[in-house]
This record gives sequence, C-alpha cells and structure tokens, in this order.
Amino acid sequence: MAQHDRRLEVAAAAWRVIVREGLERASMRAIAQEMSCTTGVVMHYFRNKEELILFALHQVTARLQAAIEAVPVPAAGAERLIQMLIVFLPVDESRQHILRVWVAFLGYAVGQDTLMLQHQQSAAQLRDLMLQELMNLQATGLLRTHIDPAIEANALLALVNGVSLDSLIQINRLSLEQQEGIIRRYVNGLLLNTETAQ
Repeated sequence: MAQHDRRLEVAAAAWRVIVREGLERASMRAIAQEMSCTTGVVMHYFRNKEELILFALHQVTARLQAAIEAVPVPAAGAERLIQMLIVFLPVDESRQHILRVWVAFLGYAVGQDTLMLQHQQSAAQLRDLMLQELMNLQATGLLRTHIDPAIEANALLALVNGVSLDSLIQINRLSLEQQEGIIRRYVNGLLLNTETAQ
C-alpha cells in the first residue's frame, strides 16, 4: 500500500476515534488500537498527535471542497449557491462525522495559535469558494445592488455553521428540510428576483 494511502487509513482511524470518543482521547495509542497495530506503526506516518490531527483537519477541508466543487452549474439562478451551502449541513452520516471532527478540532485549537491559524486557513479556503460564487451571481445581475460579496461570504458560512452546530446541541433540532429552508430564505433575500432561486 502506498504511503499516502496508508496515511489516509491512519487518518480515517483517527476520525473514528474522534467521532466516538472526542479529540482529547484520540491518542496515538488509541488510534493504533483502532487499527489493530502498534503505536510505532502510527508514528511511522505521523510524528505526533498534532501532526495527525492537522492531517485530519485538512481532510475535512478537502472533502467539503470536493463536494462543493462537484455541485453542478445550473442554467441560471442561485440554486448552485444554495446547494454549495447545503454541503455543510449534516445531511448524512459522513457529513455528521465531518461536523464532529471540525467541532472537536476547533475546541482543541482554542488557545493554541499555530493550530488556530491552520483552522483559519482551512476556513478561508471554503470562504473563497462562496465568495467566487457570489461574485459570479453579482456579475450576472442577480444580487441586490447593495450586496457586498465579501461580507455575505462570511455571513453565509456563519449561517450554515450555526445551523449545523444547532443540530448537535438542540434536543428539538431542526429537520433537514427546515435547515435547507433557512438557507434558501437567506439566499433568496440576497437576490433581486427571489423566484430565480426556486
């Protein structure tokens, strides 16, 4: 097995431990046990826990970015932007795991400048995709004239992150249909003609 594939396998084991037990318990030993191998095998691919956790974070970004870029381009309207935002919602088990790993890393990174910088850089990559889509909509005359795409890129990500977090912490959580409805209503409010987003 190629070294990169093996690193992905180790990272996948780390994900499972983080999702199941939290990041604090995702030790090199726990990950090795998850893989039924020795700690030495894990450390062959990752020198320490921080390096492994950063790799796992980059996988979160890579998976989200790939899903966003895979959203098809419709003939017109803001449906692609809506579908790009829905990528962030915990619509299935895979997305739920992505959310849990992301939240775990954020909590772990608080107070650690180097780790927080990595988190900010990952978030910036995803923001750039939203910004570009908003600029495309503005170029075609679909956005309201006062809309600032740079501000709205942040606002949209804050919205989907908040809706996603709500699904983790609320007992009476919103259904996936309700979550999507919130996204659609906000995007519709950015458009000159809300019917274009239907």
